[in-house]
Amino acid sequence: MQGEATPDDSSPTAVIDTTPPDAPQPSFALRNPLFLRFWIAITLALTGLWVRITVQGYLVYELTEDPFLLGLVGFVNSIPTLLLSPVVGVVADRFERRRVLLVTQSVTALALLALGVLDASGHLTVNHILIISAIAGMASAFDWPARLSIVPNLVKRHEMQSAVALNSASFNGARILGPVIGGVLLGIIGTAACFFLAAGAFVPSLVVVATLTIDRTLPTGKRESPLSNLVAGYRYIWNFPAVRSLLSVDLIPVMFGMSFFALLPAIAKDVYDGGSRQLGFLYAADGAGAVLGVLAVATLTSLRNRGRLVLIFVFAFSILLMLFAISPNLWIGLIMIFLLGVSSALYGTLADTLIQTLIDDAFRGRVMAVYSTFWGMTPVGYLLAGTIASQWNTQAAIFINGMIVCVYVIALTITNPGLRRLQ
Repeated sequence: MQGEATPDDSSPTAVIDTTPPDAPQPSFALRNPLFLRFWIAITLALTGLWVRITVQGYLVYELTEDPFLLGLVGFVNSIPTLLLSPVVGVVADRFERRRVLLVTQSVTALALLALGVLDASGHLTVNHILIISAIAGMASAFDWPARLSIVPNLVKRHEMQSAVALNSASFNGARILGPVIGGVLLGIIGTAACFFLAAGAFVPSLVVVATLTIDRTLPTGKRESPLSNLVAGYRYIWNFPAVRSLLSVDLIPVMFGMSFFALLPAIAKDVYDGGSRQLGFLYAADGAGAVLGVLAVATLTSLRNRGRLVLIFVFAFSILLMLFAISPNLWIGLIMIFLLGVSSALYGTLADTLIQTLIDDAFRGRVMAVYSTFWGMTPVGYLLAGTIASQWNTQAAIFINGMIVCVYVIALTITNPGLRRLQ
């Protein structure tokens, strides 16, 4: 077993590779027919979700011309992830993950259908959009941990790294394709048809998830209370040093490092003397780098010393972030932000693969809920970065956050020597 470790064991020997010599070699997960069907379907659904986000934002601003309402719609869509994460982790561990995912996908598809019907009938208002966004946000709060937790139940252990990376690739790919498709189709078929198309993108996912056969045994015997399950999950994470350290990689670099994303409009305008075109180039460069990074991890299945690589790529990310902050022109900035996308995808995907490999499946949902909560902390990083930028300037805010990430990874390397030994 790769990277074998147990809770309450923080010694270096707890994370030394103990793979048997006759164990199957790591392989590309898309060769697994079950995962291939799931991956294609979930990628289509995520693309539909980003089409909806793009078209919805356009429609809100067209109806109101109020940037505050744009932010409010995004807020009500994302806040359920923070508020409901303790609940969703317990649900993903206590119930059949396939059914949890089926419910969340169904609710999201119905929400998109409702947007289309209201828009086509001429009755859609901002209040409707806010309510539907809140409902879709609650579904997404359950969807992410369930989707992350179900992947290891679809593949063999030697396919894990590739499967986790491809799962990340589907999200990053949809993040690029969805807005492009939505932006192009807006002027061709209109907003209502875009919402119907986005809802239709969930149909393959619903069919595939409904027919999945999953290798997982549900908990048996007397069940503990949901509160006891929740406490047990947090205790499991706290008593598992390797997982605790890897989860911090999904908190500190994300909260501080990824905050540069919110400041890109100011960088494009104030530093590069550009506008929407230059901003689009910056977004595209980051997305392209992220896709390249996750695909590299997905295909390079024989990677070793993944714990050491996580630390190296987080350190590289922090240095690149500081270099991006002082980039004097758009071309250098594009190179830096492309490399930022690559490095963040590399360390993030490798860390996620290690977490999925190490944890007990009985706790997977609760661990993935904590993971999604950390990603839900991104707006906090945006707020901190904006505060620093208002006191000094945008470049200073990005540079300072890069320094914070750099200090963090150096401290993590010194205080957690066993992390470097994770295979």
